[in-house]
Amino acid sequence: MRVLAVLFRIFSLLGLLALAALLWMKFDTQTKQQTSFLDEVIDDAYVILQSEKEAQWKDISEKKSAFNDVFDANEQVADGDENLLSIAVDSLRTSEDGIIRNQDYRERLDSVTKEYGPGSLYWDAENLIWKISDGYKLESPAGFRDPFEDDSKFPFKDLKKEDGTVIKGVPRHQRLRTVIGMFYKDRHDKYSEISKLRTMVVERDEELRQFQNMWAREKKLKEDTQDELADTQIKLKGVEADLANEKQERQNEKEAAEQQILVLNTRVGEMETEKQEKVKVHEAELDAINEEHREVLAKKQEEIRQADADGYKRGIEEMLAKQQGGEVAENDITEEVNPFLFKKADVGPPVMNELDVIAVTNQKQISDIGAPTTIARVDSKTGMMLLPFGQERGVVQGTVFTVWKDKREAARIRVQSSREGFLLAYILPRFGEPQKLRPGDSIYIIPELEQSL
Repeated sequence: MRVLAVLFRIFSLLGLLALAALLWMKFDTQTKQQTSFLDEVIDDAYVILQSEKEAQWKDISEKKSAFNDVFDANEQVADGDENLLSIAVDSLRTSEDGIIRNQDYRERLDSVTKEYGPGSLYWDAENLIWKISDGYKLESPAGFRDPFEDDSKFPFKDLKKEDGTVIKGVPRHQRLRTVIGMFYKDRHDKYSEISKLRTMVVERDEELRQFQNMWAREKKLKEDTQDELADTQIKLKGVEADLANEKQERQNEKEAAEQQILVLNTRVGEMETEKQEKVKVHEAELDAINEEHREVLAKKQEEIRQADADGYKRGIEEMLAKQQGGEVAENDITEEVNPFLFKKADVGPPVMNELDVIAVTNQKQISDIGAPTTIARVDSKTGMMLLPFGQERGVVQGTVFTVWKDKREAARIRVQSSREGFLLAYILPRFGEPQKLRPGDSIYIIPELEQSL
């Protein structure tokens, strides 16, 4: 029994020693973790503060004082001179950029201003440092709100749920890293904001200087204007006296002009009466001339109609005589039988390619160069011809066309009537060879100008 008691005591002592060793190892690990974390935070802080660059911080302090001195002095800046405040802020910005744009500062700032979420860090017991978990990407915190304030989603330690899933915890050192990074980022943003505010102050100061210079010029201009105004008032009194004399002279001239206008108005009335009498005489003469012209015109039109009828009749007789094998006496037929046509040289229709022919065919009105067509009907006994176009191509009664066939003048026709889609024309005598024309022949017609009596 005594042996068992001794053994029990020995095992109890060894258990206590093992427990103590385990507690000591756990305490030692926590101490090392905290020490590593604090050393890292302190090192980051001094790098962010750039504490080793005492000369640069002293230079920044001196240039801040110089900027404030220039701002407090508020000296007037003449047009074209450099603004001392702008020079001071540029110098200060250059010195501050040497701190906040330093490569070490920027790299450390980018690395510490992160959000250390669940599972972002693990303890490297061999090297005694905290490391970022493999495959974990740190993000910058959005704003200044605590991203881990919901303990149900982000407990301080790993939490195992009833279903067996584990919610990763966010230890206090990770939360502290995150909030310290927020302070660093806020400090950097404040520096940038202060620099921007200084620039805005300088821009507003430059505008103020411009307005000050403008006010000074306006003040000088006002003083000069007041001096000129005094001289002008003296001159004005002399001018007023001259104007009074001038006014009296103009009044006298006005009265004389009114008398002259009265005389001229009387003369205008007399001339208007004479004008009306002459207009009446002129209108009577025009009426007489118009009446005489109408009588002459009626007589000429009757002569034209008679000559046209005689020529048409002779043409019919000639065509019938040729068809019957006879001849028509030409002793009494002269060039004056049809006095309505110009004599043209036999030059033939215009030479055109296919595109020109299509363009001429599609014209709304037949132009001076004519157009191609075909003969719908032709009656050699009556001397009439029917063509497949009319008013839609601008053809009116009385129009004269020369008909060309195979580059020869085959006939000359005068339109008797024109309708939509066709026209009826009679063949004029003593021209071409109209007896050779047949229905369906391809012809080319050219409008001719009529002679006036």
